[in-house]
Amino acid sequence: MSNLDQTSSPHEFLERHLQAVWRYLRMHGASTHEADDLTQETFVIALRKDAMQLAPRAARTFLRKTARFTWLHHLRRTQQEPELCDAVDALWDRDAEHDGGADLMDNLHNCISKLDGRAKLAVQLSYGIGDEEAAAPAVADRADVASELELTPNGLKTLLQRSRQLLRSCLERARQ
Repeated sequence: MSNLDQTSSPHEFLERHLQAVWRYLRMHGASTHEADDLTQETFVIALRKDAMQLAPRAARTFLRKTARFTWLHHLRRTQQEPELCDAVDALWDRDAEHDGGADLMDNLHNCISKLDGRAKLAVQLSYGIGDEEAAAPAVADRADVASELELTPNGLKTLLQRSRQLLRSCLERARQ
């Protein structure tokens, strides 16, 4: 295949880049519904601007920058402040750019599987991360998660803080 994506159809272009754009938006903090909508908006812009004519690496960069723009625009419309955009971009460049986040997600699923039962369930219910991305459960309300796990809201918060630290350490070990 040539260096240009131009030999692919719009459907192939979409299939090649869709998951990476969606993951990128989720890393920025978009909910699953927001990521779905903003991913669609990103690809509409990309197709209007002939991004399919770009080399694959340039197309990935164009899509990521367009997704960032749509995310920031969404935050302005909803009167929210961007929190970690530059840090997310640095993390994406370091750990996810080469494969659209597939290795990172595999490592995350592996790390989640190592959590104890209640911690694992708290992470899955709170963040909508299942054993497989396609089968991820819907994100539950924090009060509902606390109730299901027979915890107080503060107990759930503490459990999630500890779990995130364990996941962070596990992901760092996997990265080395």
